[in-house]
Amino acid sequence: MNKSVTQHTEINIGNGVCAYVAGGLGNQLFILAAAWEQAKRLECPLYLDTSNHDVRGGWRFELEDIGAPGVVLGPHSPWTSVRLSKERVLPFPRFTRPVRRRVFFERDSSRYDPAINDIRPGTTIFGYFQSARYFERSADSMHQLIESAPTSPAEADLLAHYAATPRLTLHLRRGDYLNAPESRRVIATTAYARRAYRLLQQMGAAAPLRLFSDSPNLVQEELGDLDLDIEFADPEGVLSPVNTMRAMSYGSGLVMSNSSFSWWAGWLMRRRDSNLPVIAPRPWNETGTAKADLLFPEWIGLDAR
Repeated sequence: MNKSVTQHTEINIGNGVCAYVAGGLGNQLFILAAAWEQAKRLECPLYLDTSNHDVRGGWRFELEDIGAPGVVLGPHSPWTSVRLSKERVLPFPRFTRPVRRRVFFERDSSRYDPAINDIRPGTTIFGYFQSARYFERSADSMHQLIESAPTSPAEADLLAHYAATPRLTLHLRRGDYLNAPESRRVIATTAYARRAYRLLQQMGAAAPLRLFSDSPNLVQEELGDLDLDIEFADPEGVLSPVNTMRAMSYGSGLVMSNSSFSWWAGWLMRRRDSNLPVIAPRPWNETGTAKADLLFPEWIGLDAR
């Protein structure tokens, strides 16, 4: 497999596994990990369909920033993506002539599906695959990929500082979550953050906080009456998304948001020291599911409201 993302002009993916990449960096990593696992199992090429990221108003294809493995199919992929509404972008076959296509759809996003291990070369996988069980044999490769992400001199200095001065990591995601319909909006609140910190105090694990957020000004207002030693991380916006994820993992513990980005920071932290406390919000999303196959047994679940 290629060590970096390259452009490819062929449309025949019959000899490999293709991942339909979607979402932000956290979800892109989950999708990559599941497809990479299957490509390794089948000893075949890995292809990345990025048509979802070509749709206006969507997420950027961020895997290219970290030298992800596989071949980017580009405009010659057998798949294309079409925006059906503000929130829905769906894949469709790009070419109208009859072509046999194998597909695997993740039918229940709240649980791991072992049927993925029955796919054959020529299959495109669709879903978010949010569980470490989808990449158990590729965990070391994913860890190396993330930790070896390119860094600028300024990023390297800041990462070194955070690693040398660990604080409790608090992640409060707002951003696009605020634009979701009320019926689908589940946000880890500042009340959740307060309860998490009190719990860590009771556990003897409390420490000064380092706060990461995509809406720092809003969160600062929300936390205005919280009498705690809080450092707002990366105030100059030096860190790339993947290096922000790495910086979050350098804490002495983690209070997560209900986001896949936060999950990967917890996963990196867990690989460094499985004894560090990680608190995760429940429910994880608007369905009310606890995401049993997403969160690790040793992580502490706490009401997100």
